[in-house]
Amino acid sequence: MYHFSRGCIRKVISNMSGIDPLQIPLKADPGKPPSLAEGWGHISISHCYDALLIGWCATKIGVDIERKDRKIQARKLSKRFFNHHEHLEIANLSESESQEKVLQRWVVKEASIKWEGSKISKNLDQWIWMNNSSFAYHKKLGYKIKVYNQTLDKWTFGIALNENSMTYKPIICIH
Repeated sequence: MYHFSRGCIRKVISNMSGIDPLQIPLKADPGKPPSLAEGWGHISISHCYDALLIGWCATKIGVDIERKDRKIQARKLSKRFFNHHEHLEIANLSESESQEKVLQRWVVKEASIKWEGSKISKNLDQWIWMNNSSFAYHKKLGYKIKVYNQTLDKWTFGIALNENSMTYKPIICIH
């Protein structure tokens, strides 16, 4: 997936900019998020077993994608990683509804963590996203960012952008 995803980044930016893919100033060290040279904007990637999501923006961006049918222990995850109010939002839902809501919240939070440039293990419980809000908040650091949660075909994905981003609805390319 490493080489495939980096190749896709180069191809997408090449298609949009008209520049040869090998001339795209991509830094892609193994084990670290890819980045572009100054002036080229910011990128974020996420993948599941059958999709790759690439986010490219002039300002910081974070993206995450999961299959909608991914089986998770929704209530257990919610109780462990979400705050009391977030957890209450799923308390009276059916199992399938709680699966859907927890996955939606998860992708928004993980996209927010990627926007922040942090680790999921340290910050999942610090990001707050109330169901269907346009913003997420970091409890300790005070960040407020614009977020999108969408579904497309078999996937649900989250996108996190700067609070003052002028992007109304991001362009999505899923491979």
